[in-house]
Amino acid sequence: MLRKLMKYEFRATGRVYLPLFAALIFLAGVSRLLMLLNLETPGVIGIVISVILIVGIFVLTLILTIQRFSRNLLSSEGHLMMTLPVSTDSLILSKLFVSAVWAVASLIIVTLAIMIMAATKDFFEQIGISIKWFGGQLAINAPRTIMYTIEIIIVIAIMVLLWALILYACMSLSMLVNKRRVLFTFGAFIVITTAMQIIFAAIASILGALNIISAIERIFGTIDSIAGSQFAIASVFICQLILCAIFYIITRYMLKNRLNLQ
Repeated sequence: MLRKLMKYEFRATGRVYLPLFAALIFLAGVSRLLMLLNLETPGVIGIVISVILIVGIFVLTLILTIQRFSRNLLSSEGHLMMTLPVSTDSLILSKLFVSAVWAVASLIIVTLAIMIMAATKDFFEQIGISIKWFGGQLAINAPRTIMYTIEIIIVIAIMVLLWALILYACMSLSMLVNKRRVLFTFGAFIVITTAMQIIFAAIASILGALNIISAIERIFGTIDSIAGSQFAIASVFICQLILCAIFYIITRYMLKNRLNLQ
């Protein structure tokens, strides 16, 4: 059932995202072609419009992440969704995974559009140097390079999921009030993100004061740079998973036990 829900969600959101993606890539290509033909004024206008589209795509991603969850599960449509023979987990995960996919797709399309608009001989030379450097790292130590690449991708993916879950939790908590839910959601988001920053800063200060690396070295021996980087990545990964679990539990609890639709 989760697959069917995600299929429906992709169809509903794809009608918005795909035309925008196509328009951005097309406009970026046309703008670059006009610049190569020395038609600077039309080219600059095209680049400006492309930048506006880039900003619009990121704003749209945020708006749709909020709108699809709020409209389908927390508004009058929620009465229908909650009567479907599906679990609350499936409803949440379908929204979460589809939103994350579109967020990553938006980042990829925007990056591609920027590369098209910035396409010059020097630009491609820099890309070639970067690819050559990455190939050199693979030749020196392929397992380590691949491991770091995969770890970075996983951390970024979980970060996208985390921000979506924070939004879902804030919107779900707004069911505690009957009026001004949008204001409540915004306030909850500000409070939660501010609290997270304060907590992380406090933890970093405490770990710095305790000199945790030296303490670990005294127990397990000297830690090299690789072990140190793996410790840092693992710490970030664990913190992300804990936070994802917390906000997911909040969202799930509110939908199952404190449902208050409008």
